[in-house]
Amino acid sequence: MLHRLCHITSGALRAARNEPVVRRAITRSEKPDTSPKDWFCGIDDETWFWMNTTGRRRRKAIARLVPRMPEVAVQETYTGWSGDSTLREGFDAYRIFRKSYETHVGPIGSCRSVLDFGCGWGRIIRFFLRDVEPKKLFGVDHSEEAIRACQETNKWSQFTLIEPSPPTPLAPESFGLIYLYSVFSHLPEEMHWALLKEFHRLLAPGGMLIATTRPRDFIYFCKTLRDDPRLNEKPDWLKVSARTFTDVDATISAYDNGQFCYESVGAEGRWSFWGEACIPRGYVERRWREIFDVCDYIEDREVCPQNVIVARKPT
Repeated sequence: MLHRLCHITSGALRAARNEPVVRRAITRSEKPDTSPKDWFCGIDDETWFWMNTTGRRRRKAIARLVPRMPEVAVQETYTGWSGDSTLREGFDAYRIFRKSYETHVGPIGSCRSVLDFGCGWGRIIRFFLRDVEPKKLFGVDHSEEAIRACQETNKWSQFTLIEPSPPTPLAPESFGLIYLYSVFSHLPEEMHWALLKEFHRLLAPGGMLIATTRPRDFIYFCKTLRDDPRLNEKPDWLKVSARTFTDVDATISAYDNGQFCYESVGAEGRWSFWGEACIPRGYVERRWREIFDVCDYIEDREVCPQNVIVARKPT
């Protein structure tokens, strides 16, 4: 009871502290020819996250200014869970992508255009509305359900349905930043390379590509799942992961030798390519350098639950 009371009090204090910021954003939104980038300019990270979660639920005026959430079932299909927890993971990814771009390229507000490749229901691209003009924010996915959810909940950004394999219908050299969250984590090497070449085509010279991949520990995690006597009680996506990397020693040896590690989960039809992939630093530094300048390879679980590859198209 005391914990709940403290939580309510904390929430009330946060709302009171954010009230001037909220009023300013609402006032700005009433001016003609303005966009979310104008409304939310200068808002700090935690206030921005609050406006997209608690603030959106508590204030109708805020809810009109930020993207809505799709049905819980849609959220869970693409991220494994729903609500503020899945938005927090998306927000943390957004901050990694934004920081990497600003560290290696320049201010995100000056970015030519941003592409969320494999955008799902749009949990990450929505946060860039504070930094980039909406007409420069794009999301693509090969799932009709995902694109429909994006279009229904985020009226400011642009969303396009694409085929799983390239080429895409997007114009060459039209993006300054392309990011993929948990996409290269599931693709075989041939498809991985086809997309790398497509991203090279889509990026402007000096543009940035950021992608995440399963970490080394994920190979052991799959074994832990298989050994769990309660596996049948776990979500379907964990049951699927448990089927992969069954030869743990061989996979770890390949990973440590800088080899691309991928195993199919046995899906059929449109998702037949889907599996689990672990792409080690050695592979990235050896192979990605054939067409990209590799800027960073982040292996810090406090930063991201997956490893993060940061690269630039040469100028």
